Amino acid sequence: MKHFFVVRHGSYHSHGREDVLSPLGHEQMMTLGRFIKDILHGSSAYICSSPAPRAVQSAQILGNALSLPSSSLEEIPYLWSGSDVPNDNPGYAAIFGQKDLMALVEERKEKADGLIMVTHFEVVRDLPHCFMDQAFQQKVKIPEVGKGQAVHINLERRTYQIIP
Repeated sequence: MKHFFVVRHGSYHSHGREDVLSPLGHEQMMTLGRFIKDILHGSSAYICSSPAPRAVQSAQILGNALSLPSSSLEEIPYLWSGSDVPNDNPGYAAIFGQKDLMALVEERKEKADGLIMVTHFEVVRDLPHCFMDQAFQQKVKIPEVGKGQAVHINLERRTYQIIP
C-alpha cells in the first residue's frame, strides 16, 4: 500500500427507509474518483465500504471511476457509524474503535497500492489521526472532512491532504 484514502460518503437524502446518494452526492463521488485516479496513476486499488446504502453507492461510483471489478469492493459492518446504524450491526462506536480500524488496514494493505475506505463522519474524523500517529509517529490536526471528500495519506511521503 502506497496510498490510503479515508472517504466520507457523498451527500444523500432519504428515500423510503434508506438514505441514498442525492444527485449532488453522485457528482461529489465522480469528482473524487477522478482525483483518486490521478493520484494512483494506474496503480491497483481496493475499496472497503460501510454497508450503509449511501456508502456502498459512493464506493461503487469510485470503483467505476477506477475501472475496478466488483470483487475489489468489500463491505465491512463496523465501518458504519452514526445514529442510523442498524441494531444487528455492531457499528464503529458501539464495539469497535480505532484499534480495530488499524487492524482492518493492516489486514488489507497488501491487496493493492491504494486502499480506499468509504465510511462516515466519525471514522473519517478519527482514523486519519490514529493512522498518522501509529504509522509515522506524527501528531497532526486534520480539518473536518465534508461529504464527498477524503483524507489522502501518501505513505511514501508520509503526508496527508484533503481531496478534492
